[in-house]
Amino acid sequence: MRPVMRRALFLAAGLAVLVTLGWSVRDFEALTASGDVVLLELAPADPRSLIQGDYMRLAYAVERQEIHLDAPAGTIILGLDERRIGRFRRLGSTVAHAPGEKAFRVRRTASGDGVTVEPHSFLFQEGQADLYAKARYGIFRVDASGRHLLVGLADADARKIEPR
Repeated sequence: MRPVMRRALFLAAGLAVLVTLGWSVRDFEALTASGDVVLLELAPADPRSLIQGDYMRLAYAVERQEIHLDAPAGTIILGLDERRIGRFRRLGSTVAHAPGEKAFRVRRTASGDGVTVEPHSFLFQEGQADLYAKARYGIFRVDASGRHLLVGLADADARKIEPR
């Protein structure tokens, strides 16, 4: 392969990577701006990492339930209360759900007797550990297909925790 051809191929591959990353960022920004708010109960732990700074490991209440997915990934249907706190109702698809319900994508655990919700950590500014130790809910933005993005943490009153 000639040097000019190799250089052109390298530039084309680099451009493809940049376009893919840009598209992904745009997609997450759109989800953050227009997704429905859903809160999931959580159980935080380990609020410190020497390499990353302050963070909180997250475990969600829905992960403690016995939910059996047939595939490695699937969708559950959450029932939402008046504060938009989601609780598992049933397995489901992304299209058929009643008012007050929301589809939410999950993965099957390795043992197959439960589900896992990503992400399992939340990074925050150094020195804010005491503030975030009050967290009781993860705040997600969720689209119609159940794709979700963790955008914050909330206290016991379902109010978003805002750093000082």
